[in-house]
Amino acid sequence: MFCQKLQETNSSVMIIDPVIPCGEPVAELLAVPFVLTLRDSVGGMKEKHCGKLPAPSSYAPVHMLGLTDRMTFLERVKNTMLSVFFDFWIWDCDIHFWDQFYSEALRRPTTLCETLGKAEIWLIQTYWDFEFPLPYLPNFEFVGGLHANPPNLYRVDNN
Repeated sequence: MFCQKLQETNSSVMIIDPVIPCGEPVAELLAVPFVLTLRDSVGGMKEKHCGKLPAPSSYAPVHMLGLTDRMTFLERVKNTMLSVFFDFWIWDCDIHFWDQFYSEALRRPTTLCETLGKAEIWLIQTYWDFEFPLPYLPNFEFVGGLHANPPNLYRVDNN
């Protein structure tokens, strides 16, 4: 019933936040192209593995570590170890569940990364000049500020 109502809307595209998966199988069931919009995933795993974004751990700092692209040798070792940790932790704890869920929902064998990889474009919610220099694929676009409202400069306090 829900999918039938969505099909009746004749949507031409879906905009999905992949931090919490579920929108992608709906887009597949409706045969509608989809766009992903996110800031970053834990450890950058979805962008790296599902979006095929090149991010060598010897150079690209893992998100949320506070490292820069100018790391010492020990910081590079730490970055590489945490990158591998995030990959195994998220893959074992999270991805297997979603792979099974997507396969059941779409009634065919599939994976989370295979489905996310079908996104037409990934909209990254930050400015490119705030990020460390990395090679980005043509389907990754920076849209910093798209998700933010302008400040209310004319706020009136009733105190």
